[in-house]
Amino acid sequence: MKNIKITYNPYLIKTSVLIEGKTPKPNSRLNFGKIRLQEWANNIADILVEESRDKNFQIEFVGLETDFEDLQAAISEAKDVSVSFIFKKKPSVEEVEHEVNRIFIDIQNGPIEKLRDYSIVEAFKKSKNQLFEVNVVATMSSGKSTLINALIDKKLMPVANMATTATIVRIIDTEQDNFSAKAYDKNGKVIREDSNIIYKTMKEWNSDESISSIDIYGRIPCVKSAGMKLVLVDTPGPNNSRDPHHQQMTYRMLENSDKSLVLFVMNGTQLNVNDEKNFMDYVCDCMAKGGKQSRERYIFAINKMDSFNPEDESPEDALKQAKNVLEDNRILYPNIFPVSAQAALEARTQPLIHNVKDSYANVLRNFKEFAFDDYYEYNHLPISVQKRMESLLVNADEDLNIEIHSGIVSIEQAISLYVNKYARTQKVRDLVDTFNNRLNELKAIASLKADIRDNVKKREELDEAIKVIQDKIESGRSAKTLSKLIENKQLAKNVEDDIKEFVVATKDKIEKIIWSYSKSQKVKKSDAIKQVTALQKECENILNKMDSRISTILERGYRNLYEDIIAQYVSYMENLGMTVSDSKLTLQPLDFVAEDIADLDKLLRNQTQTFDEGHNVTRTKRVSCKEKKTNWFWEPWNWGTERYETKWYNKTVTEWEANWVEYVNMKTVAYEYLKPLQQQLVNAQEAAEEHAEKESVRIKEQLKDFLVKIDHSLQNKLKELKQSIGLSHQTTVEIAKQESDLKWMEEIIQRVNGLINF
Repeated sequence: MKNIKITYNPYLIKTSVLIEGKTPKPNSRLNFGKIRLQEWANNIADILVEESRDKNFQIEFVGLETDFEDLQAAISEAKDVSVSFIFKKKPSVEEVEHEVNRIFIDIQNGPIEKLRDYSIVEAFKKSKNQLFEVNVVATMSSGKSTLINALIDKKLMPVANMATTATIVRIIDTEQDNFSAKAYDKNGKVIREDSNIIYKTMKEWNSDESISSIDIYGRIPCVKSAGMKLVLVDTPGPNNSRDPHHQQMTYRMLENSDKSLVLFVMNGTQLNVNDEKNFMDYVCDCMAKGGKQSRERYIFAINKMDSFNPEDESPEDALKQAKNVLEDNRILYPNIFPVSAQAALEARTQPLIHNVKDSYANVLRNFKEFAFDDYYEYNHLPISVQKRMESLLVNADEDLNIEIHSGIVSIEQAISLYVNKYARTQKVRDLVDTFNNRLNELKAIASLKADIRDNVKKREELDEAIKVIQDKIESGRSAKTLSKLIENKQLAKNVEDDIKEFVVATKDKIEKIIWSYSKSQKVKKSDAIKQVTALQKECENILNKMDSRISTILERGYRNLYEDIIAQYVSYMENLGMTVSDSKLTLQPLDFVAEDIADLDKLLRNQTQTFDEGHNVTRTKRVSCKEKKTNWFWEPWNWGTERYETKWYNKTVTEWEANWVEYVNMKTVAYEYLKPLQQQLVNAQEAAEEHAEKESVRIKEQLKDFLVKIDHSLQNKLKELKQSIGLSHQTTVEIAKQESDLKWMEEIIQRVNGLINF
């Protein structure tokens, strides 16, 4: 048996692994770097077996409980491995955040005036009030608006048995008790305002074509458990947006894995997602990128689960079908949450008429399978959350009982879990950074002063070190070093391969679409119109994906370039004997605009021909003829004469029935429509690479100026330090004050390090 110690710090995103007390070799796969636990946990068992040549382990884990649960779950999936655990628990992110707030209050009440600077206070407030987006998307008629209403405890979003969301609606958490709103046109101009928005007004605004987006402000109850201010974003479906820019926003939201969670609502009674195939494909692509974090980022809410007849239908059958549908769309290991949004809404808002609540409560009393909170094998909520849910039920009244069993609380717990695990840990790091860097800088200077106060030799050494650094900066050697450091970094090359890979994959997809029409030279016009509509949507999706993916690639490239240069500058500064914190710089990603769609009507007309689709039909007709007769029994004088009588009888005949039908050569339509799109992709690739080259130059110049300013700031601080060194004669009171301040700063730093450094 091998003893393994794993320490994972989610604030610094840092992992340490020891095997029998020894660190892995430099080329070991156990050196995870700046990668979250959730991204490497699924492979850890195989790596340990490979590197230790053993299958029996005792793993000591140091970290947060939520991360420990993820590690346990991942290793439990490994085959032929025996593992026992020792868990050394660190304070939860909630406890750490409370302590950080207390430390900041102590700093503001402390003896160091420079730590009470306005900029520090404002930066702390900004970090404390960070917003986290929950993007709500849905298939058609899934009850998305009802689910959002249940989450905010108010019937506010318009509800109908059809697609109702045509605008982007953001519900932003505030402390106010009512809901206020502002409506914007497509240019971002406020065109409507309401200080107390109600359901009727929201219906009117949603149907107003001049309104492109709406911001609503009010209290979101589930925020308390999430620990951050949430923004619920009601996004039009992939096929239901009056503004093409909305679809681009939706695709960018799916790409933006660091800043949002996706709540995907589906109709449990109609799980066919063929109309959203393109959208589901993109969801799959985005989920495949980031391991467990990406999977947890998508919550699949299967709504209207109360609609099943308990005597004839099982809710679990619908969940199995939902899982199969998602897996058929290559969405593996989805987190599926059954829910009755309408029952939850009625339990929370107590309307005069209960459409679902009473019947659902009756079903719950007799059929346990309609307790939707109990499907943990589908929603994958950890044991700690399961216990929390069970404790809520102990003293729950009827309405809370319905809320919990409806599944809405499970969804809120999943949101809270994700926010606390990923977003809130970053928030805590941001809070600490607002004051910790300044604190460490002041402490370093104070320590230097204390070290040299009674030591002439040390004072002379420090004086000489300061002179060397100042000479380097003033002589231009530092600037040359910086310039060389920056010029060696390349942005265009770094993003070129990623863009090329995306363009090649997209061109292959277009070729497959064209090939799918290779035998469609003769398609009925009525069918062709439907196919052309689908083709148009396909192309719009491709263009919007292109905009989103290339923007994401460029933004990632910009960020990496900034971080790489600043990291090297920090190293350079450390070599000089001083350190500097990295600054947060504003990224400017390329804003691609989808190109104009070809004139499909004209293309359709040019490829339309008319054919006679007549065919032979056999039918029975009533026909007549003249039949010749000889007169024998009538007047004697007419005997032997002839006469003609009309006779009617049935006769089978074959006739041609014309049926003129219009046909379209869809093979040519698809080719002529999609081929230019491939060229657009090539043009976009070239434009992106050209833009990356230009941005690389701009960013480098910006960073040169920025780092030169830091050099100047360093010079000024060194001058101050040098002047203070010269002040060798200090009073006893001044020395006591400096010593007291230093001790206070050391205690504060120790408290901070105890929270986020382990």
